[in-house]
Amino acid sequence: MMTLISPQSDLRADLRAPETNLDAARIRNDYRLLRTALLLVGCYVFFGLLGFAVFAGFWPPPGPDMSAAEIHSYFVEHQTGLTIGMVMMAFAAPFYAPWSVAISRVISRMESPIGGLAQIQLIGGVLTAVVTLVPATIWLTAALRADEYSAEIVQLFYHFGWTFFDTTYVCSVLQCVAIGVAILCDRRMRPLLPKWFAWCSFLTAACYVPLSLMPFFRTGPFAWNGIVSFWVVFVEFFVFTAMATFLCLHALRRLEAEDLLAVSDR
Repeated sequence: MMTLISPQSDLRADLRAPETNLDAARIRNDYRLLRTALLLVGCYVFFGLLGFAVFAGFWPPPGPDMSAAEIHSYFVEHQTGLTIGMVMMAFAAPFYAPWSVAISRVISRMESPIGGLAQIQLIGGVLTAVVTLVPATIWLTAALRADEYSAEIVQLFYHFGWTFFDTTYVCSVLQCVAIGVAILCDRRMRPLLPKWFAWCSFLTAACYVPLSLMPFFRTGPFAWNGIVSFWVVFVEFFVFTAMATFLCLHALRRLEAEDLLAVSDR
């Protein structure tokens, strides 16, 4: 039997085709922007570490057991490096926020429309960027006129920067825990992010908790330059960041393919 197609149905198909193509183009562009936002964390890591570790020489940093005169001497001797380094660290800090936005989009597809984990993760990520930005400006303030400030003022700014940097770790804990819980709540047959990464996220959050002890120690593993408060925390942070970036890139590719397929089926 011959099937007749009316002119009206042809017209409706022609009208739908440009809309479908436009939707597909928008989807590709949106995911391209999300991947770019995710990869901007490279600017955070590169410029942040270059400024903090190389130019400022905070790898490891001068410890809390140093006297005011010793801290003052360090800031005077490394004034140029500290100034450049802290400017670079402040420049790098905001790039952590777009990375967190991209991850929030992945998490939003793991939970129900009324879920709040994506927003909690995003808030934790934005606050982590602030936690990077503020100490950089505090240390920069001390470095700018280190040769004019008294030793006690320089020491006060230096200690203030580290206190802010370490004791606000809960901001990053919020982000890690939200990611971990979202992964465990993902009901897909093939989760967007592997289950093992949930436990890596919880481990990273747990590594931050000993920072609560930092104010009570001037030497040892819990001082801000100690094996736990500095080395364990920094290494775990950057390992977590690298793994999250790699896994979320793959998740975004899967989501893009799903959305494009949904558009093509209309």
